[in-house]
Amino acid sequence: MKRIFVKYFGFSGTERQALDLVFRLSESREVVYSAWTAQTAEAIEAPDVLIIDGDSWEAVLALANPAHDGIKLIWIGEEAPAQAWRVFAAPVRWSAVLEVMDEAFGLLPQPLPSSTEPPASQPIDLNLAHDEDLDVVLDDGDATEPLPLEPGLLPAVGRRVLVVDPGRDDRLYLRAKLAAAGLHEVDEAATGTEALILLNTHAYLLVTVDLGLTDMDPWELIKAVDNTRPAIAHMFVTGTAPAWQQGLRARFSGAQVYLRKPLHPGQLKKLLLNI
Repeated sequence: MKRIFVKYFGFSGTERQALDLVFRLSESREVVYSAWTAQTAEAIEAPDVLIIDGDSWEAVLALANPAHDGIKLIWIGEEAPAQAWRVFAAPVRWSAVLEVMDEAFGLLPQPLPSSTEPPASQPIDLNLAHDEDLDVVLDDGDATEPLPLEPGLLPAVGRRVLVVDPGRDDRLYLRAKLAAAGLHEVDEAATGTEALILLNTHAYLLVTVDLGLTDMDPWELIKAVDNTRPAIAHMFVTGTAPAWQQGLRARFSGAQVYLRKPLHPGQLKKLLLNI
Protein backbone atom coordinates (compact mmCIF):
# COMPACT_ATOMS: atom_id res chain seq x y z
CA MET A 1 0.00 0.00 0.00
CA LYS A 2 1.28 3.45 -0.91
CA ARG A 3 0.15 6.52 1.02
CA ILE A 4 -0.08 10.01 -0.51
CA PHE A 5 -0.25 12.90 1.95
CA VAL A 6 -2.44 15.90 1.15
CA LYS A 7 -2.25 19.25 2.95
CA TYR A 8 -5.20 21.59 2.53
CA PHE A 9 -5.97 25.17 3.48
CA GLY A 10 -9.33 26.91 3.91
CA PHE A 11 -12.70 25.44 2.84
CA SER A 12 -16.00 25.31 4.67
CA GLY A 13 -16.88 22.68 7.25
CA THR A 14 -19.03 20.85 4.70
CA GLU A 15 -16.22 20.81 2.13
CA ARG A 16 -13.75 19.54 4.72
CA GLN A 17 -16.16 16.76 5.69
CA ALA A 18 -16.46 15.75 2.02
CA LEU A 19 -12.68 15.71 1.64
CA ASP A 20 -12.34 13.68 4.84
CA LEU A 21 -14.83 11.17 3.41
CA VAL A 22 -12.69 10.85 0.28
CA PHE A 23 -9.66 10.14 2.48
CA ARG A 24 -11.48 7.47 4.48
CA LEU A 25 -12.97 5.75 1.44
CA SER A 26 -9.55 5.60 -0.21
CA GLU A 27 -8.33 3.36 2.63
CA SER A 28 -9.61 0.34 0.66
CA ARG A 29 -7.46 1.14 -2.38
CA GLU A 30 -3.90 0.29 -3.32
CA VAL A 31 -2.91 3.93 -2.93
CA VAL A 32 -4.38 5.82 0.02
CA TYR A 33 -4.86 9.59 0.38
CA SER A 34 -4.36 10.95 3.89
CA ALA A 35 -4.42 14.41 5.44
CA TRP A 36 -0.94 15.79 6.18
CA THR A 37 -0.79 17.20 9.71
CA ALA A 38 1.82 18.59 12.07
CA GLN A 39 2.08 15.13 13.59
CA THR A 40 2.70 13.66 10.14
CA ALA A 41 5.66 16.01 9.72
CA GLU A 42 7.63 13.99 12.27
CA ALA A 43 7.78 11.12 9.74
CA ILE A 44 7.10 12.86 6.42
CA GLU A 45 8.86 16.19 5.94
CA ALA A 46 6.55 17.52 3.23
CA PRO A 47 3.15 16.60 1.75
CA ASP A 48 2.80 15.27 -1.76
CA VAL A 49 -0.07 17.58 -2.74
CA LEU A 50 -1.39 20.97 -1.59
CA ILE A 51 -5.06 21.87 -2.00
CA ILE A 52 -5.78 25.55 -1.41
CA ASP A 53 -9.09 27.39 -1.17
CA GLY A 54 -8.27 30.55 -3.12
CA ASP A 55 -10.95 32.55 -1.31
CA SER A 56 -9.51 31.87 2.14
CA TRP A 57 -7.11 34.05 4.12
CA GLU A 58 -4.92 30.99 4.54
CA ALA A 59 -4.18 30.96 0.81
CA VAL A 60 -1.75 33.89 1.04
CA LEU A 61 0.14 32.30 3.92
CA ALA A 62 0.32 28.95 2.15
CA LEU A 63 1.74 30.49 -1.02
CA ALA A 64 4.31 32.50 0.94
CA ASN A 65 5.67 29.44 2.75
CA PRO A 66 8.95 28.42 1.08
CA ALA A 67 8.48 24.86 2.38
CA HIS A 68 5.67 24.50 -0.16
CA ASP A 69 7.85 25.29 -3.19
CA GLY A 70 7.90 22.46 -5.72
CA ILE A 71 4.88 20.63 -4.26
CA LYS A 72 1.96 19.91 -6.60
CA LEU A 73 -0.58 22.67 -5.98
CA ILE A 74 -4.30 22.29 -6.63
CA TRP A 75 -6.02 25.68 -6.52
CA ILE A 76 -9.77 26.03 -5.96
CA GLY A 77 -11.24 29.33 -7.11
CA GLU A 78 -10.28 32.31 -9.24
CA GLU A 79 -6.98 34.18 -9.68
CA ALA A 80 -4.85 31.06 -9.50
CA PRO A 81 -1.09 31.61 -9.04
CA ALA A 82 1.32 30.76 -11.82
CA GLN A 83 2.70 27.76 -9.95
CA ALA A 84 -0.70 26.05 -9.69
CA TRP A 85 -0.56 22.53 -11.07
CA ARG A 86 -4.35 22.18 -11.46
CA VAL A 87 -7.15 24.75 -11.08
CA PHE A 88 -10.81 24.04 -10.30
CA ALA A 89 -13.74 26.42 -10.08
CA ALA A 90 -15.59 26.75 -6.79
CA PRO A 91 -17.64 25.05 -5.47
CA VAL A 92 -15.27 22.15 -5.95
CA ARG A 93 -16.26 18.64 -7.03
CA TRP A 94 -13.96 16.37 -5.06
CA SER A 95 -14.46 13.53 -7.54
CA ALA A 96 -12.74 15.68 -10.19
CA VAL A 97 -9.88 16.51 -7.81
CA LEU A 98 -9.47 12.83 -7.00
CA GLU A 99 -9.33 12.01 -10.71
CA VAL A 100 -6.39 14.35 -11.40
CA MET A 101 -4.53 13.08 -8.34
CA ASP A 102 -5.08 9.50 -9.47
CA GLU A 103 -3.73 10.40 -12.89
CA ALA A 104 -0.68 12.12 -11.40
CA PHE A 105 0.22 9.11 -9.30
CA GLY A 106 -0.46 6.57 -12.04
CA LEU A 107 -3.76 5.35 -10.66
CA LEU A 108 -6.13 5.90 -13.59
CA PRO A 109 -7.88 3.59 -14.00
CA GLN A 110 -7.54 2.26 -10.46
CA PRO A 111 -7.84 -1.56 -10.45
CA LEU A 112 -10.65 -2.87 -8.28
CA PRO A 113 -10.26 -5.86 -5.94
CA SER A 114 -10.36 -9.17 -7.82
CA SER A 115 -11.10 -11.56 -4.93
CA THR A 116 -14.61 -12.75 -4.16
CA GLU A 117 -14.61 -11.43 -0.59
CA PRO A 118 -13.97 -7.92 0.79
CA PRO A 119 -10.53 -7.39 2.35
CA ALA A 120 -10.51 -8.36 6.01
CA SER A 121 -9.06 -4.98 6.96
CA GLN A 122 -11.90 -3.01 5.36
CA PRO A 123 -13.81 -1.32 8.22
CA ILE A 124 -16.67 0.01 6.13
CA ASP A 125 -19.49 -2.27 4.98
CA LEU A 126 -20.14 -1.34 1.37
CA ASN A 127 -22.86 -3.89 0.64
CA LEU A 128 -25.25 -1.16 -0.39
CA ALA A 129 -27.93 -3.51 -1.67
CA HIS A 130 -29.13 -4.17 1.86
CA ASP A 131 -28.76 -1.97 4.92
CA GLU A 132 -26.67 1.05 3.99
CA ASP A 133 -25.21 3.17 1.23
CA LEU A 134 -22.14 5.27 0.67
CA ASP A 135 -23.85 8.28 2.23
CA VAL A 136 -24.20 6.71 5.65
CA VAL A 137 -22.67 8.51 8.61
CA LEU A 138 -19.31 6.82 9.04
CA ASP A 139 -18.76 7.86 12.65
CA ASP A 140 -21.41 7.48 15.35
CA GLY A 141 -25.12 6.95 14.91
CA ASP A 142 -27.41 4.49 13.21
CA ALA A 143 -25.57 3.20 10.16
CA THR A 144 -28.71 1.61 8.76
CA GLU A 145 -30.32 4.97 8.01
CA PRO A 146 -29.09 6.71 4.84
CA LEU A 147 -27.92 10.28 5.09
CA PRO A 148 -30.48 12.52 3.35
CA LEU A 149 -29.37 13.46 -0.14
CA GLU A 150 -28.85 17.15 -0.66
CA PRO A 151 -31.99 18.70 -2.18
CA GLY A 152 -32.38 21.86 -4.17
CA LEU A 153 -29.17 21.76 -6.20
CA LEU A 154 -31.03 22.11 -9.50
CA PRO A 155 -32.87 25.40 -9.98
CA ALA A 156 -36.20 25.18 -11.79
CA VAL A 157 -35.62 21.60 -12.92
CA GLY A 158 -38.72 20.05 -11.42
CA ARG A 159 -38.69 16.35 -10.58
CA ARG A 160 -37.84 14.75 -13.91
CA VAL A 161 -35.91 11.47 -13.80
CA LEU A 162 -33.82 9.62 -16.38
CA VAL A 163 -33.53 5.84 -16.06
CA VAL A 164 -30.69 4.32 -18.12
CA ASP A 165 -30.80 0.53 -18.20
CA PRO A 166 -30.62 -1.99 -21.06
CA GLY A 167 -33.21 -4.21 -19.35
CA ARG A 168 -36.86 -3.38 -20.08
CA ASP A 169 -38.10 -5.15 -16.94
CA ASP A 170 -35.55 -3.30 -14.81
CA ARG A 171 -36.68 0.04 -16.24
CA LEU A 172 -40.32 -0.81 -15.55
CA TYR A 173 -39.47 -1.80 -11.97
CA LEU A 174 -37.69 1.50 -11.38
CA ARG A 175 -40.58 3.44 -12.92
CA ALA A 176 -42.97 1.78 -10.47
CA LYS A 177 -40.77 2.61 -7.49
CA LEU A 178 -40.28 6.18 -8.69
CA ALA A 179 -44.03 6.64 -9.09
CA ALA A 180 -44.60 5.32 -5.57
CA ALA A 181 -42.19 8.02 -4.32
CA GLY A 182 -44.07 10.75 -6.22
CA LEU A 183 -41.66 10.93 -9.16
CA HIS A 184 -43.94 10.48 -12.16
CA GLU A 185 -42.04 12.31 -14.91
CA VAL A 186 -39.62 9.62 -16.08
CA ASP A 187 -37.61 9.23 -19.30
CA GLU A 188 -36.10 5.88 -20.26
CA ALA A 189 -32.94 5.03 -22.21
CA ALA A 190 -31.90 1.51 -23.15
CA THR A 191 -28.48 2.63 -24.44
CA GLY A 192 -25.84 5.16 -23.53
CA THR A 193 -26.36 6.93 -26.85
CA GLU A 194 -30.04 7.48 -26.11
CA ALA A 195 -29.13 8.73 -22.64
CA LEU A 196 -26.67 11.31 -24.00
CA ILE A 197 -29.34 12.68 -26.35
CA LEU A 198 -31.82 13.00 -23.47
CA LEU A 199 -29.20 14.64 -21.24
CA ASN A 200 -28.70 17.29 -23.90
CA THR A 201 -32.46 17.80 -24.25
CA HIS A 202 -33.84 17.89 -20.70
CA ALA A 203 -32.78 18.86 -17.19
CA TYR A 204 -33.02 16.11 -14.57
CA LEU A 205 -33.31 15.89 -10.83
CA LEU A 206 -32.14 12.26 -10.74
CA VAL A 207 -30.34 9.97 -13.20
CA THR A 208 -29.86 6.25 -12.68
CA VAL A 209 -27.18 4.49 -14.75
CA ASP A 210 -26.80 0.73 -14.99
CA LEU A 211 -23.34 -0.76 -15.52
CA GLY A 212 -24.78 -3.34 -17.93
CA LEU A 213 -24.72 -0.91 -20.87
CA THR A 214 -23.02 -2.44 -23.91
CA ASP A 215 -23.05 0.29 -26.56
CA MET A 216 -20.57 2.42 -24.60
CA ASP A 217 -18.48 2.35 -21.46
CA PRO A 218 -21.01 3.03 -18.67
CA TRP A 219 -18.35 4.92 -16.69
CA GLU A 220 -18.03 7.38 -19.56
CA LEU A 221 -21.76 8.02 -19.35
CA ILE A 222 -21.51 8.41 -15.56
CA LYS A 223 -18.76 10.98 -16.10
CA ALA A 224 -20.98 12.81 -18.61
CA VAL A 225 -23.82 12.89 -16.08
CA ASP A 226 -21.47 14.25 -13.41
CA ASN A 227 -20.25 16.97 -15.80
CA THR A 228 -23.74 18.01 -16.96
CA ARG A 229 -24.58 21.68 -16.44
CA PRO A 230 -26.73 22.72 -14.75
CA ALA A 231 -25.61 20.08 -12.29
CA ILE A 232 -27.77 17.01 -11.74
CA ALA A 233 -28.56 16.79 -8.03
CA HIS A 234 -28.72 13.01 -7.67
CA MET A 235 -27.17 10.06 -9.50
CA PHE A 236 -27.57 6.38 -8.64
CA VAL A 237 -25.45 3.63 -10.21
CA THR A 238 -26.86 0.09 -10.45
CA GLY A 239 -25.20 -3.20 -11.36
CA THR A 240 -24.76 -6.86 -10.55
CA ALA A 241 -21.21 -6.75 -9.15
CA PRO A 242 -20.73 -6.72 -5.36
CA ALA A 243 -20.86 -3.25 -3.86
CA TRP A 244 -17.31 -3.47 -2.50
CA GLN A 245 -16.09 -3.80 -6.10
CA GLN A 246 -17.99 -0.90 -7.66
CA GLY A 247 -19.23 1.21 -4.74
CA LEU A 248 -16.09 3.28 -4.27
CA ARG A 249 -15.68 3.95 -7.96
CA ALA A 250 -19.31 5.06 -8.21
CA ARG A 251 -18.89 7.40 -5.25
CA PHE A 252 -15.66 8.87 -6.61
CA SER A 253 -17.35 9.36 -10.01
CA GLY A 254 -20.03 11.65 -8.59
CA ALA A 255 -22.82 9.20 -7.71
CA GLN A 256 -24.48 9.27 -4.31
CA VAL A 257 -24.90 5.52 -4.14
CA TYR A 258 -24.27 2.19 -5.86
CA LEU A 259 -27.18 -0.28 -5.70
CA ARG A 260 -26.58 -3.94 -6.40
CA LYS A 261 -29.19 -5.88 -8.37
CA PRO A 262 -31.67 -7.23 -7.58
CA LEU A 263 -32.53 -3.87 -6.07
CA HIS A 264 -33.54 -3.98 -2.43
CA PRO A 265 -37.02 -2.36 -2.30
CA GLY A 266 -36.63 -0.98 1.22
CA GLN A 267 -33.25 0.61 0.49
CA LEU A 268 -34.53 2.10 -2.76
CA LYS A 269 -37.62 3.50 -1.04
CA LYS A 270 -35.53 5.25 1.62
CA LEU A 271 -33.31 6.83 -1.01
CA LEU A 272 -36.17 8.04 -3.20
CA LEU A 273 -38.09 9.51 -0.28
CA ASN A 274 -35.06 11.71 0.47
CA ILE A 275 -35.19 13.34 -2.96
